Amino acid sequence: MELNSPLNTLDQIYSYQKFEVDNADYLEFEKKVYFLERLAEVENGSVIVLDLYQKKYIFLRSRYLDPFDDPLIDHDPQDPFYYSQFIHPDDLPIVMDSYKKTFSFFLSRPEEERKDYKLILNFRQRDKYGKYLNLILQLVVLELDKKGNIWLALILDDLLPDKISFEGVNRRVINIKSGKICLFKNELEPNKKNILTTREIEVLGLVSKGFASKEIADKLFLSINTVNNHRQNILEKVKAVNTTEAITYARNLGLL
Repeated sequence: MELNSPLNTLDQIYSYQKFEVDNADYLEFEKKVYFLERLAEVENGSVIVLDLYQKKYIFLRSRYLDPFDDPLIDHDPQDPFYYSQFIHPDDLPIVMDSYKKTFSFFLSRPEEERKDYKLILNFRQRDKYGKYLNLILQLVVLELDKKGNIWLALILDDLLPDKISFEGVNRRVINIKSGKICLFKNELEPNKKNILTTREIEVLGLVSKGFASKEIADKLFLSINTVNNHRQNILEKVKAVNTTEAITYARNLGLL
Protein backbone atom coordinates (compact mmCIF):
# COMPACT_ATOMS: atom_id res chain seq x y z
CA MET A 1 0.00 0.00 0.00
CA GLU A 2 1.29 3.45 -0.90
CA LEU A 3 2.26 5.59 2.05
CA ASN A 4 -0.14 8.37 1.06
CA SER A 5 -2.95 6.15 -0.26
CA PRO A 6 -6.51 6.95 0.89
CA LEU A 7 -6.79 3.75 2.90
CA ASN A 8 -3.47 4.40 4.62
CA THR A 9 -4.50 7.98 5.43
CA LEU A 10 -7.85 6.90 6.86
CA ASP A 11 -6.18 4.19 8.94
CA GLN A 12 -3.79 6.79 10.33
CA ILE A 13 -6.71 9.01 11.32
CA TYR A 14 -8.49 6.10 13.00
CA SER A 15 -5.36 5.11 14.89
CA TYR A 16 -4.79 8.56 16.39
CA GLN A 17 -6.97 7.70 19.39
CA LYS A 18 -7.72 4.94 21.88
CA PHE A 19 -11.46 4.96 22.31
CA GLU A 20 -13.78 4.24 25.18
CA VAL A 21 -17.18 3.65 23.58
CA ASP A 22 -19.90 1.19 24.64
CA ASN A 23 -23.46 0.16 23.74
CA ALA A 24 -24.93 2.91 25.88
CA ASP A 25 -23.21 5.49 23.70
CA TYR A 26 -24.75 4.02 20.56
CA LEU A 27 -28.18 3.90 22.18
CA GLU A 28 -27.79 7.58 22.99
CA PHE A 29 -26.81 8.28 19.38
CA GLU A 30 -29.95 6.47 18.14
CA LYS A 31 -32.03 9.09 19.95
CA LYS A 32 -30.53 11.73 17.63
CA VAL A 33 -31.18 9.90 14.37
CA TYR A 34 -34.60 11.54 13.97
CA PHE A 35 -32.99 14.97 14.05
CA LEU A 36 -30.38 13.88 11.52
CA GLU A 37 -33.18 12.64 9.26
CA ARG A 38 -34.85 16.03 9.51
CA LEU A 39 -31.54 17.77 8.84
CA ALA A 40 -31.12 15.68 5.69
CA GLU A 41 -34.54 16.81 4.50
CA VAL A 42 -33.77 20.47 5.16
CA GLU A 43 -30.26 20.41 3.70
CA ASN A 44 -31.44 18.49 0.62
CA GLY A 45 -27.87 17.30 0.20
CA SER A 46 -25.90 14.63 2.03
CA VAL A 47 -25.81 14.15 5.80
CA ILE A 48 -23.24 11.62 6.97
CA VAL A 49 -21.98 10.54 10.38
CA LEU A 50 -18.52 8.98 10.44
CA ASP A 51 -17.80 6.65 13.34
CA LEU A 52 -14.05 6.80 13.93
CA TYR A 53 -14.26 3.93 16.44
CA GLN A 54 -15.95 1.47 14.07
CA LYS A 55 -14.24 3.01 11.02
CA LYS A 56 -17.48 3.35 9.05
CA TYR A 57 -20.45 5.55 8.30
CA ILE A 58 -23.22 4.85 10.80
CA PHE A 59 -25.63 7.34 9.21
CA LEU A 60 -25.83 8.26 5.55
CA ARG A 61 -28.64 10.07 3.75
CA SER A 62 -28.18 11.68 0.36
CA ARG A 63 -30.36 12.97 -2.45
CA TYR A 64 -27.57 12.29 -4.93
CA LEU A 65 -25.89 9.22 -3.48
CA ASP A 66 -27.03 7.09 -6.41
CA PRO A 67 -24.61 8.70 -8.91
CA PHE A 68 -21.71 7.51 -6.73
CA ASP A 69 -23.26 4.16 -5.85
CA ASP A 70 -22.07 2.15 -8.86
CA PRO A 71 -23.92 -1.20 -8.91
CA LEU A 72 -21.11 -2.73 -10.99
CA ILE A 73 -18.67 -2.35 -8.10
CA ASP A 74 -18.97 -4.68 -5.14
CA HIS A 75 -18.79 -2.48 -2.07
CA ASP A 76 -19.95 -1.72 1.42
CA PRO A 77 -21.90 1.59 1.38
CA GLN A 78 -20.78 2.22 4.97
CA ASP A 79 -17.10 2.09 4.01
CA PRO A 80 -15.66 5.62 3.64
CA PHE A 81 -12.79 4.26 1.54
CA TYR A 82 -15.21 3.15 -1.17
CA TYR A 83 -16.20 6.72 -2.02
CA SER A 84 -12.61 7.89 -2.31
CA GLN A 85 -12.40 5.94 -5.57
CA PHE A 86 -14.65 8.52 -7.21
CA ILE A 87 -12.65 11.60 -6.21
CA HIS A 88 -10.74 13.18 -9.09
CA PRO A 89 -7.17 11.79 -9.03
CA ASP A 90 -5.71 15.30 -9.01
CA ASP A 91 -7.84 16.23 -5.99
CA LEU A 92 -7.55 12.99 -4.01
CA PRO A 93 -4.12 13.62 -2.41
CA ILE A 94 -5.23 17.08 -1.25
CA VAL A 95 -8.53 15.76 0.09
CA MET A 96 -6.76 13.03 2.08
CA ASP A 97 -4.16 15.52 3.31
CA SER A 98 -6.99 17.82 4.38
CA TYR A 99 -8.66 15.12 6.46
CA LYS A 100 -5.39 14.12 8.08
CA LYS A 101 -4.33 17.66 8.99
CA THR A 102 -7.82 18.64 10.08
CA PHE A 103 -8.20 15.78 12.55
CA SER A 104 -4.68 16.45 13.83
CA PHE A 105 -5.69 20.08 14.37
CA PHE A 106 -8.92 19.10 16.12
CA LEU A 107 -7.00 16.82 18.47
CA SER A 108 -4.45 19.53 19.19
CA ARG A 109 -7.20 21.67 20.70
CA PRO A 110 -8.36 21.39 24.32
CA GLU A 111 -11.15 18.85 24.73
CA GLU A 112 -13.76 21.53 25.41
CA GLU A 113 -12.92 23.31 22.11
CA ARG A 114 -12.95 20.36 19.72
CA LYS A 115 -16.50 21.00 18.57
CA ASP A 116 -15.79 24.67 17.80
CA TYR A 117 -14.23 24.13 14.37
CA LYS A 118 -15.25 22.92 10.94
CA LEU A 119 -13.51 21.89 7.75
CA ILE A 120 -14.81 23.34 4.49
CA LEU A 121 -13.59 21.45 1.44
CA ASN A 122 -14.36 21.80 -2.27
CA PHE A 123 -13.33 19.07 -4.71
CA ARG A 124 -14.47 17.04 -7.72
CA GLN A 125 -16.13 13.65 -7.47
CA ARG A 126 -17.08 11.42 -10.39
CA ASP A 127 -20.54 9.98 -10.90
CA LYS A 128 -21.09 6.51 -12.38
CA TYR A 129 -21.38 8.02 -15.85
CA GLY A 130 -17.87 9.46 -15.68
CA LYS A 131 -18.89 13.09 -15.17
CA TYR A 132 -17.05 15.01 -12.47
CA LEU A 133 -19.28 16.98 -10.12
CA ASN A 134 -18.14 19.92 -8.03
CA LEU A 135 -18.82 19.24 -4.34
CA ILE A 136 -18.58 21.36 -1.22
CA LEU A 137 -18.16 19.48 2.05
CA GLN A 138 -18.35 20.63 5.66
CA LEU A 139 -17.09 18.48 8.54
CA VAL A 140 -17.47 19.07 12.27
CA VAL A 141 -16.94 17.04 15.43
CA LEU A 142 -20.32 15.67 16.49
CA GLU A 143 -19.51 13.61 19.59
CA LEU A 144 -16.56 12.89 21.86
CA ASP A 145 -16.11 9.65 23.77
CA LYS A 146 -15.66 9.38 27.54
CA LYS A 147 -11.96 10.20 27.21
CA GLY A 148 -12.54 13.25 25.03
CA ASN A 149 -11.52 11.46 21.83
CA ILE A 150 -13.26 12.40 18.58
CA TRP A 151 -15.76 9.58 18.24
CA LEU A 152 -18.31 10.84 15.67
CA ALA A 153 -17.87 13.40 12.90
CA LEU A 154 -20.76 15.03 11.05
CA ILE A 155 -20.27 15.58 7.32
CA LEU A 156 -22.56 17.74 5.19
CA ASP A 157 -21.96 18.00 1.49
CA ASP A 158 -23.76 19.37 -1.53
CA LEU A 159 -23.31 19.90 -5.25
CA LEU A 160 -22.19 23.33 -6.34
CA PRO A 161 -24.06 24.89 -9.30
CA ASP A 162 -22.63 23.94 -12.69
CA LYS A 163 -21.99 27.58 -13.54
CA ILE A 164 -19.47 27.86 -10.68
CA SER A 165 -16.27 26.72 -12.34
CA PHE A 166 -13.79 24.50 -10.54
CA GLU A 167 -10.51 26.33 -9.91
CA GLY A 168 -8.74 23.80 -7.74
CA VAL A 169 -9.36 22.30 -4.31
CA ASN A 170 -10.28 24.90 -1.72
CA ARG A 171 -9.96 24.01 1.95
CA ARG A 172 -10.39 25.89 5.19
CA VAL A 173 -10.69 25.04 8.86
CA ILE A 174 -12.56 27.83 10.59
CA ASN A 175 -13.65 28.60 14.12
CA ILE A 176 -17.45 28.34 14.02
CA LYS A 177 -17.89 30.97 16.72
CA SER A 178 -15.54 33.64 15.41
CA GLY A 179 -15.38 32.78 11.70
CA LYS A 180 -11.58 33.01 11.86
CA ILE A 181 -9.62 30.79 9.48
CA CYS A 182 -7.39 28.56 11.62
CA LEU A 183 -5.86 26.16 9.11
CA PHE A 184 -4.85 26.43 5.42
CA LYS A 185 -5.17 30.22 5.63
CA ASN A 186 -2.04 30.71 3.53
CA GLU A 187 -3.74 28.92 0.63
CA LEU A 188 -6.34 31.65 0.22
CA GLU A 189 -5.15 33.19 -3.03
CA PRO A 190 -5.05 37.00 -3.01
CA ASN A 191 -7.25 37.29 -6.11
CA LYS A 192 -9.89 35.07 -4.51
CA LYS A 193 -9.64 36.75 -1.14
CA ASN A 194 -10.18 40.16 -2.72
CA ILE A 195 -12.97 39.20 -5.09
CA LEU A 196 -15.42 40.72 -2.61
CA THR A 197 -14.83 43.87 -0.57
CA THR A 198 -15.01 43.84 3.20
CA ARG A 199 -18.40 45.59 3.06
CA GLU A 200 -19.74 43.12 0.49
CA ILE A 201 -18.68 40.20 2.68
CA GLU A 202 -20.36 41.91 5.63
CA VAL A 203 -23.59 42.35 3.65
CA LEU A 204 -23.53 38.80 2.33
CA GLY A 205 -22.88 37.48 5.83
CA LEU A 206 -26.03 39.21 7.08
CA VAL A 207 -28.00 37.94 4.08
CA SER A 208 -26.87 34.40 4.94
CA LYS A 209 -28.34 34.88 8.43
CA GLY A 210 -31.75 35.76 6.98
CA PHE A 211 -31.71 39.54 7.29
CA ALA A 212 -33.64 41.55 4.68
CA SER A 213 -32.13 44.58 2.93
CA LYS A 214 -33.96 47.02 5.23
CA GLU A 215 -32.62 45.26 8.33
CA ILE A 216 -29.09 45.17 6.88
CA ALA A 217 -29.31 48.87 6.06
CA ASP A 218 -30.30 49.65 9.64
CA LYS A 219 -27.54 47.50 11.10
CA LEU A 220 -24.81 48.96 8.90
CA PHE A 221 -26.18 52.54 8.83
CA LEU A 222 -26.58 52.43 5.05
CA SER A 223 -29.43 53.27 2.69
CA ILE A 224 -31.50 50.40 1.31
CA ASN A 225 -30.38 51.44 -2.17
CA THR A 226 -26.72 51.05 -1.16
CA VAL A 227 -27.37 47.62 0.33
CA ASN A 228 -29.19 46.51 -2.82
CA ASN A 229 -26.31 47.80 -4.94
CA HIS A 230 -23.90 45.73 -2.83
CA ARG A 231 -26.10 42.67 -3.29
CA GLN A 232 -26.19 43.16 -7.06
CA ASN A 233 -22.41 43.67 -7.21
CA ILE A 234 -21.88 40.47 -5.24
CA LEU A 235 -23.97 38.46 -7.70
CA GLU A 236 -22.08 39.91 -10.67
CA LYS A 237 -18.65 39.33 -9.14
CA VAL A 238 -19.21 35.67 -8.26
CA LYS A 239 -21.40 35.01 -11.34
CA ALA A 240 -24.29 33.77 -9.23
CA VAL A 241 -27.95 33.91 -10.22
CA ASN A 242 -29.15 34.36 -6.65
CA THR A 243 -27.85 35.01 -3.15
CA THR A 244 -28.00 31.32 -2.23
CA GLU A 245 -25.36 30.58 -4.87
CA ALA A 246 -23.32 33.60 -3.77
CA ILE A 247 -23.40 32.45 -0.14
CA THR A 248 -22.29 28.95 -1.16
CA TYR A 249 -19.45 30.41 -3.21
CA ALA A 250 -18.28 32.67 -0.38
CA ARG A 251 -18.40 29.81 2.13
CA ASN A 252 -16.42 27.67 -0.28
CA LEU A 253 -13.65 30.29 -0.20
CA GLY A 254 -13.84 30.56 3.58
CA LEU A 255 -15.10 34.15 3.41
CA LEU A 256 -18.19 33.42 5.51
